[in-house]
Amino acid sequence: MGSQTVRKLVSLAAFVLMGVGLVAVPSPAHAATTEWYFSANTGATYVKALGGAVSSDLTAASGISGGPDTTSKNSTLSANVANLLSAGAAETRTTATRNSARDLTLNSYARVAGVNLLNGLIKIDAVETDINTIAKADGTHTVNGGTKFLGIKIAGVNLPATIPLNYGVSIPGVAAISLNNVTHASKDGLTATLGWGLAVQLLGEYGGYDVGTTIVLNPVNHYLTEVIPASDGPRLGGFAYATKVQANVTNQVKVISDPTAIVYTPYGGSQGKELTNSTASVNLPGLLTVGAIKSTSTSSKDNATGNAEIRNSNATAKVNVLNGLIKADAIEVIATGKRTNGVWSHTEQMNLVNLVIAGNAIPINVSPNTVINVAGLGKVEINVRSALPSSMINGIVGLRITLDTAKAGLPAGAVVELAFAATQMSLS
Repeated sequence: MGSQTVRKLVSLAAFVLMGVGLVAVPSPAHAATTEWYFSANTGATYVKALGGAVSSDLTAASGISGGPDTTSKNSTLSANVANLLSAGAAETRTTATRNSARDLTLNSYARVAGVNLLNGLIKIDAVETDINTIAKADGTHTVNGGTKFLGIKIAGVNLPATIPLNYGVSIPGVAAISLNNVTHASKDGLTATLGWGLAVQLLGEYGGYDVGTTIVLNPVNHYLTEVIPASDGPRLGGFAYATKVQANVTNQVKVISDPTAIVYTPYGGSQGKELTNSTASVNLPGLLTVGAIKSTSTSSKDNATGNAEIRNSNATAKVNVLNGLIKADAIEVIATGKRTNGVWSHTEQMNLVNLVIAGNAIPINVSPNTVINVAGLGKVEINVRSALPSSMINGIVGLRITLDTAKAGLPAGAVVELAFAATQMSLS
């Protein structure tokens, strides 16, 4: 990769590392036993405009954090951002496993088919990424894997039959392109693996998008940190997002629109720092549009005392569902979880501005778990709160709409959620 291409893609690494809100906390000094805590995230596509406005959130996102063996899967039918990206079916899987020796393996798998970037300047039949980060009980760590391409063509570029790791090319004056990227580094007990199948960064204005706009296929993020296991030090979790649409379309595809502007609570906490993910707007034609979105997560914990605190929130503006059947100027939800001297407590809060459902204004102090049945639409739940004290889990959904008839291309039974926040703590 030439030096100019490297420079152009430096900001891309920072974007992928920070864009999904994952943070790992450096390990304490003089750890008595190597124990790995982690956060990992895999996606199919992502488009980000220079300056922080997200044009298309991470699609088919799967993410995990914690200690026990766990797997997250997701899939989506397609992704489309005018003049930049068109892609077909996509699937991702993020997995953490431990063997008998307590070695931890984080695996990210992503596959996206039918890719067309920059109006045909880049075409790919399929991109398949499979990356492993292995953290051993003795404190060492390695990475393996990469990306395979089927039927890839880049205008004016002759590509090798097998694309090597960390390969770079460019379309002069148009875009810098990074392929089969895998980067692995460690410092002060914090280990990170960054990868993607293909990333494009615009070198000039194109199709109405600014210089620096970035397209990423199959982004992978793995974070691990060494900590001293503490019997009373809770492991943290939770997340917040703006919108999600879920339906059973086929046996394989369950999600129509993945969570937008999602932010995760790090397993080891954020040391009191606010993590954010913001989106300029979301538009699902015929179904819903929303304006500015911001999701946040702030968390901290003390392994010595076992005390911990999490605050997750989402604020979503200019909500319009089904061409005005449901409208709101703003919906904000906040979930907090706190553990003090072994006692867990929680709060859920919703703030509304001008919510109107089927022509009826909803009061700002609407009761928790209010249900309204709307003829020709289905069940609308407002200020949906839940808590499981025995598991130290709580959450809130601003609006949840369950269709009882087909609407906007969705089948009956489809669920639309707007403004979600949840927290979780675990002692095992």
